[in-house]
Amino acid sequence: MWLLAVLTVAAGLVGAGLAGVTITVFLHRGLTHGAISMRRPLYELGRWMTWLTIYMRHWQWRRVHRKHHLYTDVWIDEVRHDPHSPIVISEREGIDGFRRVAWHMAAIFHAEATCPDIVDDTYDTDADRPLDGWDRAIFDRPVVGAVVAGLLYAVTLAVVAPIATGEARSLWFEALCLVAGVASLGIHIAVVLRFGGAINSDCHRGAQVTDGAGYATNVGLLSFLIFGEGEHLTHHLHPQLARLSRHWDLGWRVIQVLRTIRLAEVRVERESVMAR
Repeated sequence: MWLLAVLTVAAGLVGAGLAGVTITVFLHRGLTHGAISMRRPLYELGRWMTWLTIYMRHWQWRRVHRKHHLYTDVWIDEVRHDPHSPIVISEREGIDGFRRVAWHMAAIFHAEATCPDIVDDTYDTDADRPLDGWDRAIFDRPVVGAVVAGLLYAVTLAVVAPIATGEARSLWFEALCLVAGVASLGIHIAVVLRFGGAINSDCHRGAQVTDGAGYATNVGLLSFLIFGEGEHLTHHLHPQLARLSRHWDLGWRVIQVLRTIRLAEVRVERESVMAR
């Protein structure tokens, strides 16, 4: 059974990795900032991967993140504010905002998604693809995506586990694989939320305010762990860049592959901007 436990953890981590790539390449650099232009097949793949690995509506993610850039670490009123600034939360609620953001990003995001400027098209642009029937029928149901992902985990483990463990197939073992699939999904979600919280908390611990970037700062370790996303200050200052980190940017490596197979185009090269 210990081998099944290892497979369960491994499956959850692989799923979390796919979620991380989906966030950094599709949702962040592509959909939100337009740092890469995506051909239709990549856009469709991104929508399905968001539904199956992130469990958020892709248009809400885009709008919330654009709002974060517009009001970075600033509070003006109930509508005009940074959606998840640990600085603002600490000042307004008298609690540890960094801890709140680090561990409760899902609750913060879902509360923010009800704001009128997120519900409407305040942060949409003419370059955004309009929502269509697939968005309304399928991608508007993230909980269903999570259930489907859990079933995919269970089926995968039911196929792989007997081969890896040598365990004979039985009703009991299939039921155990179903439980393991749910556990894999839990690990997947926990890892994604924790690292998402780390980006939005630890990467806003700068010692001083930078114009246009709030307290954003670069955290090299997080760049290594989270596909280049730890280069947070650089990103706030240059959101148009497809390459965030000079050293540890797995997201950029994925983009290079997508560019090679002509599914994406890089709009602005990092070297042309950072050399100025």
